[in-house]
Amino acid sequence: MQSQTRCPECDLIFSRLEFASNKAAKKQLRKFNRDYVVYTKDLPKDVSFIKLLLLTIFCGLFGAQYYYVGKYEKGILMTVSFVYLVLCTIFNAYIVEYMQFLYFPIGLAGIAWMVSIVYVGSRKFKVPILIDMPTAESVESETKKEKNNKKTTQNSEKNVKKVEKTEKVEEIIEKIEKAQQKEDK
Repeated sequence: MQSQTRCPECDLIFSRLEFASNKAAKKQLRKFNRDYVVYTKDLPKDVSFIKLLLLTIFCGLFGAQYYYVGKYEKGILMTVSFVYLVLCTIFNAYIVEYMQFLYFPIGLAGIAWMVSIVYVGSRKFKVPILIDMPTAESVESETKKEKNNKKTTQNSEKNVKKVEKTEKVEEIIEKIEKAQQKEDK
């Protein structure tokens, strides 16, 4: 929902996406660290749509678009499919004669390339981005702020109770003074 400011499932604050980076996400994915990496259709500032589209159209059969955004597993799969295509082309006579079923994966690679072109062109291609990872210092400062907020709310509640008590005491004193004045008259 557009009125929401955070994701109900993962508690992600949507305003943080403006500062997210694909470059940092690629570093984390190379280290096999998928914590704080989110996939989004909105391209971050460090990914060019034109460059992504051109890579997909002209080098998509190799998987260049996947390497560009950091989806390395899919990129390797597309590269292996392309190498397989080249090998099938070189050994075409042997494959046609004995093993025609080996052409099937070539068709899948071509279909995957065409689907990538459609996804990038329609801006549905998901790109990994890295959300700010909390450091120990930021976690400590947040917990200190929470403790301070709790203390201030507790102090304010105590102050309110004190004020209420003093008001009641003042009312009682006023009643006593009025009663003494009546007795004096």
